[in-house]
Amino acid sequence: MSDFKSELVRAAQAEKARFGGRDETKEEVKPILTEYWIDGGGRNSRAAEREIRARTAWSAAFISFVVKTALKESESSAAFEFSASHSIYAGAAIRNQLNNVRFPAFYGFPPTGEGAVKPEVGDLIGVTRVKWIDDYADALGAARAGETYYSHFDVVIKNDGNTVETIGGNVSNTVGPKTFRLSNGLLPNLPFRYDSAGRVISGPFICVIKHLTG
Repeated sequence: MSDFKSELVRAAQAEKARFGGRDETKEEVKPILTEYWIDGGGRNSRAAEREIRARTAWSAAFISFVVKTALKESESSAAFEFSASHSIYAGAAIRNQLNNVRFPAFYGFPPTGEGAVKPEVGDLIGVTRVKWIDDYADALGAARAGETYYSHFDVVIKNDGNTVETIGGNVSNTVGPKTFRLSNGLLPNLPFRYDSAGRVISGPFICVIKHLTG
C-alpha cells in the first residue's frame, strides 16, 4: 500500500499532464472537467454540463477529484468532505483538528502566526478570496459556524526549504503550477489582490491541510 501524500502528488501531476496547459474553454477538455464536476464536485452529468457552460470555478472540484483518487490508491480510510467549495472541506479539516478526530484524518492548521505549521509535500495549502476571512482564526470561526466563503487551495508537490511548488485547478483557466517563497520554512504573509472592479482575486494563506496517520 502506498502513502497518501505520494499518491496525491502523483494524481495532481497526472492531471496537470492530462490537461496539458489547455484553456478550460477548449472543447477537448470538456470530458475532463465533467469528471472533476461529477467525481469531485458531486454533480450529476446535467449539472456538470451547466457548470461548465457557466464557467463556474472548478478548483475545489479538482482538489476533491485528486484527493479521492489518492485516497483510493493509498487505501486510506481518512474521511474527506468532497465538495465544489474549498471552505467545506477546509472547515471539516479544521474541526477535525479542534476535536482531535481519530487518525487517519485530515487536520487543518494555521499557515502563519501562532501555531503555524510548515507546508510539506502532499499537503493542501489555501488562500482566502474574501475580505472577512483573512487568517486562520477567521477560518476557524467560519468552520465552527458552518459558514462557507470563497477560497482557493492547491496541492504542494515540492518543498526545497526555500520555496514550495503547487498544482491546482482553475489556475489561469487550466490545471497549473504556482511557486511561493517560504520564510523560515513557513508560508509567506500574502497581501490581498484585487481586480479592476475592486473584487478580491486572492488574499492571505488561511489554512494548511495535512493527512495525518498518527
